[in-house]
Amino acid sequence: MKVIILGSGTSQGVPKIGCYCETCTSKNPKDKRLRTSAYIETEGQKILIDTSIDFRQQFINNNISDLDAVLFTHHHVDHILGLDDIRQINQLHNKYIDLYGNDLTMDELRTTFRYAFKEQLVSHLAVPMVKINKIKNEKFKIRNVEIIPIEVMHGRLPIFGYRIGNFAYITDCSRISDVEMNKLKGLEVLILNSLRILPHPSHLNVEEAVSIAGKLRPAKTYLTHMTHDINHDKMNAKLPKGIELAYDGLTLKLK
Repeated sequence: MKVIILGSGTSQGVPKIGCYCETCTSKNPKDKRLRTSAYIETEGQKILIDTSIDFRQQFINNNISDLDAVLFTHHHVDHILGLDDIRQINQLHNKYIDLYGNDLTMDELRTTFRYAFKEQLVSHLAVPMVKINKIKNEKFKIRNVEIIPIEVMHGRLPIFGYRIGNFAYITDCSRISDVEMNKLKGLEVLILNSLRILPHPSHLNVEEAVSIAGKLRPAKTYLTHMTHDINHDKMNAKLPKGIELAYDGLTLKLK
């Protein structure tokens, strides 16, 4: 399995418009964060987690030009607004792309991108050619790849993370129940959101993310979905062994 972190930033990205803080003006490329997203290749399938606002730039930056499916965590705009650029994949490969998510996420996609789903508005290859697949909190397969949804809370909103083999990806989480924590045991790599240093009502902060990683004890944890509050080098130097900050372009090879 190959995993690429396409974006590791929060909804406003880093640098943030009009900000001249240490992180936003940093020369370190690992402090430049597009909106959160990840790409996975496994068992011959090319799977994207979330079509971030920066979808187009992320695919160009990482020389990716094909896709089979998208797993959506939830419907907030920083995680879905790049969907229109799926058109280029449709045109290159003359195929539809399967979309997976919970009922609310799929319903909100239909509303936000109604031009792609209303028959009288659809023009072949001029809109995203996609197929909606509503999923529950239970195992399913994308062809021969088994996907395990992990239902977590984003404030008061239930959303999905995903486990594929010994890899799991969770973003925009503020709380994970004991039942869902049990699904995350025995991981080789965990990607987990860590918004900022101070607490936040709908996201884990650094301390909370480190605590969850300590309970799960994966071989490696990478923190993502970070604001400019987190400077890459300074924070990495403080994190416990086995926990690091993710960064745009981070490429992982898993067993």
